[in-house]
Amino acid sequence: MAAITPRGAKIEPSAGAPFEAIRVARDVLHTCRVAGLATLDPESGYPYNTATNIAIEPDGTPFFFTARLALHARNIEADPRISLVLAAFTKGDALTLPRLTLVGTAELMGAEDVPLAKARYIARYPKAKLYLSLPDTQLYRLKVEGVQINGGPARNASNITPADLRTDLSGAEELMAAAEREITRLNAIKGEASRLAALTGKKSGAWKITSIDPDGINLTSASDLARLWFDERVVDMNQFGKALNQLSS
Repeated sequence: MAAITPRGAKIEPSAGAPFEAIRVARDVLHTCRVAGLATLDPESGYPYNTATNIAIEPDGTPFFFTARLALHARNIEADPRISLVLAAFTKGDALTLPRLTLVGTAELMGAEDVPLAKARYIARYPKAKLYLSLPDTQLYRLKVEGVQINGGPARNASNITPADLRTDLSGAEELMAAAEREITRLNAIKGEASRLAALTGKKSGAWKITSIDPDGINLTSASDLARLWFDERVVDMNQFGKALNQLSS
């Protein structure tokens, strides 16, 4: 059974406006700061929705924080089926901008993964230090089983898959081993992160690089996120250096 039941009415593709569904979906995934998290109440069966921050692991897996005392944490413990809706915008009409719906199973992170996940989360949301130190902190990954992207009016796509959102880490061990060191080096270069953010169309400001993976670079400022995509997949530091040089030219 599909995680998202297909619509019953036939949709004529030519009636919609064309758009790069996979790229738009991946952009939203990497640049969304706040998501709607829907869980199922174990007693009533009704959906319970709340807002939460979203962070992204290098392979594209979304994860989020919850306190064990939270209602949604109780719901997840009873039934791990959840849905996230992400929309990468801060103002304007929500129905004219891309929205991404993810459906799947929430999986509690193991203790061995939590320290690195917390560091990634704090790099994206510095104020998270205030609540990630709480004794009942929990981090959940979403095992995505269904995807729906709406790119705005007349831009819908239901044929993308969870695999389309993933970043392939195979063969990129050298890059990933050096990523944190390279992030520190680049962030120490005055104006470098701001320059990279500007390449994505963002305004200059106090930007920082938060993560590097074979497909691109994630950046954050006090109020925004940006994703810079490489033209070609990068798996080692030699290729990474060449990719940066190409971005500079």
